[in-house]
Amino acid sequence: MSAPSILAVYAHPDDESLVAGGVLAKHAAAGARTAVVTATWATDSHRAAELADALTHLGAGKPRMLGYADLRVPESAPGRPPFRDTPLDETVESLVAHVREFRPDLVVTHDAHGSSGHPDHIHTHRVTLLAAHAAGVPGAFPEAGPA
Repeated sequence: MSAPSILAVYAHPDDESLVAGGVLAKHAAAGARTAVVTATWATDSHRAAELADALTHLGAGKPRMLGYADLRVPESAPGRPPFRDTPLDETVESLVAHVREFRPDLVVTHDAHGSSGHPDHIHTHRVTLLAAHAAGVPGAFPEAGPA
């Protein structure tokens, strides 16, 4: 049996390494497709570069960043609202597009308490559950690709 493909969804660059780095690396080494979506920080930030380096070591491809501001670091995405304060439909649709494009066997994310209780982590958990469900619903978010 081949290793299942995994899409990891986390709030900040480094969460993927701290929470699921071993799982991602193990599955990638076994030949599985793995990818990471990060909710916060701009694609041209120093944290994005750090994320790209980490994903190379984990075998998880290129960064997939939603680009919202970190609630506690507003300058993380200049001109963008904090992830937690963005309309839910917008954040869910942006993640649905990644789920539909990657088509994972498994989706992993923060637990319901956000691992550390950080509001961005808790919100990432909620958005991920909604997006994972919506990705399989025909007619939901048609602009995000086929269910």
